[in-house]
Amino acid sequence: MNNILVTGAGGLIGGIIIEKIDNNNFVGLDIVASKYSKTIISDISDIEKLKNIMLSNKIDTVIHLAAYPSVSDEWEIIRKNNIEGTRNVFDASRIAKVKKIIFASSNHAVGLYENDHPYKEIISGNYDNLEGDFDLIKPDCLVRPDSFYGISKAFGENLGRYFHEKYGIKIACLRIGTVNKDNSPLIGTKYGSKRSFATWCSHDDLAGLIEACIISEKITFDIFFGVSNNKWKIWDVSNQKGILNYSPKSNAESFR
Repeated sequence: MNNILVTGAGGLIGGIIIEKIDNNNFVGLDIVASKYSKTIISDISDIEKLKNIMLSNKIDTVIHLAAYPSVSDEWEIIRKNNIEGTRNVFDASRIAKVKKIIFASSNHAVGLYENDHPYKEIISGNYDNLEGDFDLIKPDCLVRPDSFYGISKAFGENLGRYFHEKYGIKIACLRIGTVNKDNSPLIGTKYGSKRSFATWCSHDDLAGLIEACIISEKITFDIFFGVSNNKWKIWDVSNQKGILNYSPKSNAESFR
């Protein structure tokens, strides 16, 4: 069984993973205590400390969740936490000979596609004028970040590609959609709850995707969208079946 370090274990997604994935070999890392008893209180600013944590716990897989999550934050706080911190985690993983990194990217790395037809109409709930099928946004699309936060996640993806091609670490980047503590698309966002009917990812689907990434032997450098099988999803999840033997199951329409 994999020995897995979860950075940001005290956050929402860290809690979902630890609660729903059956693995007693999780080691959490966060700046605050969490309900998970094996969480180490530390941050991601010190490569040497990260390396020692990985080596002493014989970590072979890292799930990197730790980040400053706001799309409205100023550059300096994003740079310190999401860019320099992510670089520290990746470099410590290299030194500690970690085999796989699962990186929590974000839909905000490609968020400006939502300015385009038909995605603009879909996320605002205007379905009536849509004609026929539409192309989904694919994992290999050009990045179009919508914020400094989105830029930091696009940076993390490119850092992952470098660490895979240079050092052979297996990298899975997850462009995670709308996840909330209520596990519902009915929670308000920029467009009220309308956007969430396209972007919602259930707790079960998120945990299932991450568990599939832990298990899969086919990952090289891959990008996956973390979104449920929503009727109005705008992101393509078809690559998950072949690489991960996984497909999301929840559908936001069940809440209408």
